[in-house]
Amino acid sequence: MQYRTLGCTGLKISEIGMGLEHLLDKDEKTVIKTIRAAVKGGVNYFDCLPLTEYSKETGTNEGYVKLGRAITGLRDQIYLSFIAYVARPPYNYNVDMPLSYIRADFECYLRELNTGYTDVFIVACCDNQVDFEQATGSGSLLEYARGLQSAGRVKHIGFSTHNTVIAHRAIESGFFDVLMYPVNPAFDVIDDEETYNSDILGNIWDRAHDFSAQGKGGTQPRKDVFAACERHGVGLVAMKPFAGGFILGVEKGAGFTPLNLISYALAQSGVSSVVPGCSNPREIKEILKYYSASAKTLDYSAAVAKSRWSVKGNCLYCSHCLPCPAGIDIARVIKCLDSANAAKYASLAVKASACRQCGACMKRCPFEVNVIEKMRQAAEAFIC
Repeated sequence: MQYRTLGCTGLKISEIGMGLEHLLDKDEKTVIKTIRAAVKGGVNYFDCLPLTEYSKETGTNEGYVKLGRAITGLRDQIYLSFIAYVARPPYNYNVDMPLSYIRADFECYLRELNTGYTDVFIVACCDNQVDFEQATGSGSLLEYARGLQSAGRVKHIGFSTHNTVIAHRAIESGFFDVLMYPVNPAFDVIDDEETYNSDILGNIWDRAHDFSAQGKGGTQPRKDVFAACERHGVGLVAMKPFAGGFILGVEKGAGFTPLNLISYALAQSGVSSVVPGCSNPREIKEILKYYSASAKTLDYSAAVAKSRWSVKGNCLYCSHCLPCPAGIDIARVIKCLDSANAAKYASLAVKASACRQCGACMKRCPFEVNVIEKMRQAAEAFIC
């Protein structure tokens, strides 16, 4: 397992974390075995979303009960998030989650997990402007989380959205240390959010299904969110790496696999961790094969190039352009350019100015990136 720093939090979290949405409704034995298999494999970041809900009648949440038993003796080895929905799931924007419910659910979370704090409190599923204002204004969920943070019961505050406009608002607000956001090749090409109303999650899948690069500008507008996270020091947790299994079903012949989709997510700017959902120990074992897999197995470029989501002229950081005769790490240079990260660029051993304009890289690029032009832009942008 490899570890990355979660933005400005200082937390060293596993590159592959774990989403618990599809686990905590399973039987207790399965939950315990799965969590412990993950920790044994080096996973230390858990996105603690249970499908079960807090019950006023019983005063508990059965998902937290099982999770608490699974992490007994492990709390000092792991980082946990608490998910506080802005709207009642499944994404019902006409029914707000009352703050009283979230308070009760959080107290239950701490009690059943036998912990005095959560590492990240996530203001979750906030996908439209009205919800953002309500979630961050006076008497809001954010205000509640800040109070918990002052009391030492929350270490860091995060935010979750599927909407690019809202993601940028959250990043630029300075309110949040962490962003949970979808990262996958199907969603990354989607643009014109106002046209297709991306505050309704199902519409994102519809748009991805119908996407055609023909007549498009060839951009990947949602990747601007990743770059903004890196610039602002906001830790990016990549959710929906498989788009809920959509990619594996819609483009069966392209060659996508869970492992190369994880590889894709981890290659993007600013990503600290990817959190696939696993529902049993076997799935954990399969996901953790990432660290013993061959470069060919992890290569996502051919699958993206064959899929409907292939957009020419965009660097996907796959490094098929290498080796560079001048020794330039082309993917890293372009990633620095995309995220405007001068500090990372300065740390590179060979700068873009070393480009000999031989064009060997461009012949190998599966996405027809004008690498020579990118090197020129980087050399101008980062004057060392």
